[in-house]
Amino acid sequence: MNKTKIIALFIAIIGTMLFLKSYLKEAESWDNLNQKGVSAFKESRYTEAEKYFVRAVDVAENFSQDDLRINFSLNQLAEIYRIQSKYIEAEQVLKQLLEIYKKQSGPEHINVALTLNNLAVNLRMQEKYEEAETSLKEAIEILEKSLGHDHSLVSGLLAHYAYLLDKMGRKTEAESVTKRMNQIDSKSKTGKVKSTTTN
Repeated sequence: MNKTKIIALFIAIIGTMLFLKSYLKEAESWDNLNQKGVSAFKESRYTEAEKYFVRAVDVAENFSQDDLRINFSLNQLAEIYRIQSKYIEAEQVLKQLLEIYKKQSGPEHINVALTLNNLAVNLRMQEKYEEAETSLKEAIEILEKSLGHDHSLVSGLLAHYAYLLDKMGRKTEAESVTKRMNQIDSKSKTGKVKSTTTN
């Protein structure tokens, strides 16, 4: 091997090592930021937790599109915003997360449904009832398709939907949804509903 090839190989090895060191440092700092964020969250230090999760999202945005760490950070950030009554910020984060889940898993995945439910809660807190209803109905439809009409998660979303309908003054519809929820719950207590798992 001539001298030029040896130098080129040496530079390539050094470059690879620097890239790996940078990548590992990024991954480590993401873990560190999330651990600090979770710790602050558990201790009700929400402003501090928010700062860690915002930084964790910034780091995670440099990872590949399929990397699930961005999802975790966005979920945590949305929850921190919600707890602090920062509903507009939470709504923006949940909409971003919703698009990520749709790209990663498809529009009818359970994570899409659960994020739509969280978005509906957030919209309800802002008294955006019609938007909340649209999100919630879509979430219920996705869960019914993927898990079945009598699954306990469907029942949970129906409880949320009944509450929303009641807040909107649609008492008769709320009672009908509550009745359906109770039917699902009674079936699951008697063992007539089989548990369904998804990938």
